[in-house]
Amino acid sequence: MKPVVRDRLVMPVVLPVAIVVVLFLVLFGFSRILLSVTPEAATATAIVVAGGVLGAASFAAARKQVRLSTISAMLGSIAGFAMLAGGIALAVAGGEEERRGGERPVVVLAAADIAFDPTALTVPAGQPFTLRFDNQDAETPHNVDIFDNAELTGEPVFPGEIVNGITEIDYAVPALAPGSYFFRCVVHPPMTGTMEAVEGEGPGGPGEPGGGVTVVAQNVAFDTATIVLPSDVPTTITFDNRDAGTQHNIAFYTDQELSQELFNGELITGPDTVVYPVPALQTGEYYFLCIVHPTMNGAVVVGPPAGPPEPTGST
Repeated sequence: MKPVVRDRLVMPVVLPVAIVVVLFLVLFGFSRILLSVTPEAATATAIVVAGGVLGAASFAAARKQVRLSTISAMLGSIAGFAMLAGGIALAVAGGEEERRGGERPVVVLAAADIAFDPTALTVPAGQPFTLRFDNQDAETPHNVDIFDNAELTGEPVFPGEIVNGITEIDYAVPALAPGSYFFRCVVHPPMTGTMEAVEGEGPGGPGEPGGGVTVVAQNVAFDTATIVLPSDVPTTITFDNRDAGTQHNIAFYTDQELSQELFNGELITGPDTVVYPVPALQTGEYYFLCIVHPTMNGAVVVGPPAGPPEPTGST
């Protein structure tokens, strides 16, 4: 390349534009990776890449003369660090997802202030599921034992591992027959709750937990603008996030001004499915959205279920 062309065109115009484009592509792809892994893995990955960037920049700065080949090598090294760290993070995330039970339905339960939240759960019957237990009581041990009788006597049908707060654990619960169950914390026996195993065909199928209420997130949009729920009873919503590498959730508020929060579902990174336990709500109309993408929103209509249609015909 002629020195005149290099000094007047490549160095002042083409090179900066090319650097900006390459950095944008690397950062965009890297952000997709970080959003698809756990916060801990994302932090570790970002630190590794930052170290690679500093190392490559230090090497380039130590050169007596920074040439185009030096800059290209630096950008290539940064991209290589990003891909290597991202690949390791995705592999770890994949192993974690496999340990969490793969495609099992997920039911969420928390412990806070020495009490379960919620105290009533609906779970799928006839198939194994994941009970995602979030112990929010700092330095306080909790667990979940599931019984098939209200007296909580005998051996539990599922004994959950005791975990210290603040810790989240995924319990792999075996298939339960349809019916009523009861759960408690073995460390704090007053902490109890009820569990209803509902027969169905899993997420999206007839008779699924939540009375057949399923909400899908795809292409950064919900598949419905209205969620209809029964009044005055706890229920569940099966939330299917189909946006790969993107976090979504469902949160309920009293109005569009978000005056009062009624329910805030766990953020999940797609593709993934979770069963949200929703507390009992009074009859009325509320507002729902994704807290990550507020443009994803709609109305929550809570009321008594519609009765059977009246018979028609001549008398």
